Amino acid sequence: MPLKIITYRDPQSAILFRPLKKIKSFGKDLQKIAKNMRETLVSLEGLGLGLAASQVNIDQAICVIKVGKRVRLFCNPEITFFSPEKEILEEGCLSFPDLFFPIVRSQKIKVEFFSLKGQKKMLEAEGVLARVLQHEIDHLNGVVFMERK
Repeated sequence: MPLKIITYRDPQSAILFRPLKKIKSFGKDLQKIAKNMRETLVSLEGLGLGLAASQVNIDQAICVIKVGKRVRLFCNPEITFFSPEKEILEEGCLSFPDLFFPIVRSQKIKVEFFSLKGQKKMLEAEGVLARVLQHEIDHLNGVVFMERK
């Protein structure tokens, strides 16, 4: 079921500004959270490309990203490499509706993360996927996009 997006105006908004807890248990509860987050992101029909758990008031380091038709899930993601090549593009955020700022991001990154089954994985990303991953991983670390201006 789609979840409510927390905005900076909501009483629960403090969760947007602090790091989330690392996932330690990869069981059915996590699968349910992931399913609901995926449904929430898909229900937005392109209004957002990614969703971090903090944005739906869940204190776990998990995010979902939809670039193109594929929805990807990342548990405990950490960026292990940032390319020196940067790009400035305007970004917005579901938790800060109607606010847009030019944000500097690396064009390519490497991310280590875990699957829903607890398997360690690595992904090299560039372009839109790299930008969205950086935005969502920032959320998991309690960093909101306008802090990157």
